[in-house]
Amino acid sequence: MKLRHLARATAAAAALAVSVLAAPATASADDGPHPEAGTHCTGWEEVYGRDGYTFTAFRTCVQVGDREGRSAIYIETDKNTYWWGGAWYNTTPGYDARVSATVTMGANPVRGGPSVSRRGSWTETSRGEELVFGPIGIIRCGVRHLDVSYYQVGGYYDADRAIDVKRSYDDFVIPCSFG
Repeated sequence: MKLRHLARATAAAAALAVSVLAAPATASADDGPHPEAGTHCTGWEEVYGRDGYTFTAFRTCVQVGDREGRSAIYIETDKNTYWWGGAWYNTTPGYDARVSATVTMGANPVRGGPSVSRRGSWTETSRGEELVFGPIGIIRCGVRHLDVSYYQVGGYYDADRAIDVKRSYDDFVIPCSFG
């Protein structure tokens, strides 16, 4: 578990490092509240595929790298399993799951933009994985609207047992810090 979090932190940090090199700082202490640096996530969503033969838990996170709001977005999964022969099994390289997801984060209704949308796909080969969508630029703190579309086929089963869910969060918060 610690290795996975280290890998996620490393990937997100690399995405943020590219963002820092590409974008000049635009905020100062006099500009008011800044996004709080750190990782901010939705709650875990536990979802089943059609007829209950596949299962996963996922959450969406935004990692804010600095007070200017340079950020990266990612999806984290856990408990990637399938039911077969009277027991639950973890996804493995031989029985992997193929996942695609889209995350859209709306502008802050009070403090402004930007709105961002990212899409990605990956292969799950273990009980839990992460996909870093990459830098999303500079964001502002406050309450945001977040839409997540998550689609997974496998480990053992094909599209007839897929996990296909859409979630909306009207209260996704990027906390503010002052000073």
